[in-house]
Amino acid sequence: MTLSSVINLWLNATRILNPDLVVTAELNLAADCVPAGAVLLACEITAPHTAVIDRVLKPHLYGEAGIEWYLLVEQEPLTVHLCQRQGSHYVERSVTRAGEVLELAEPVRATIRPEDLVP
Repeated sequence: MTLSSVINLWLNATRILNPDLVVTAELNLAADCVPAGAVLLACEITAPHTAVIDRVLKPHLYGEAGIEWYLLVEQEPLTVHLCQRQGSHYVERSVTRAGEVLELAEPVRATIRPEDLVP
């Protein structure tokens, strides 16, 4: 398996974004881009220079592209926001704080600790 530090997420004919993490139904490792239709969850980890884009622009674009789940990791304070698409926007389903555990049942089974998502 080849791992890339950059994920090229193809949203539509004119837009490619680079989320921090994606969960896909299928993955073609030879392809340059992951199509939005294959993405079950997109995740962004905020940084001072990307926070507004991660909180506002990217969820809007991911929702329009039909990506069902959005995970936003805030570094200050350390929290994980799990959001589900409703129409073309997202509704927050849970907030997990540092020291707590998020147990995902969908789109995949996973145990997420906020501390594990940031350096």
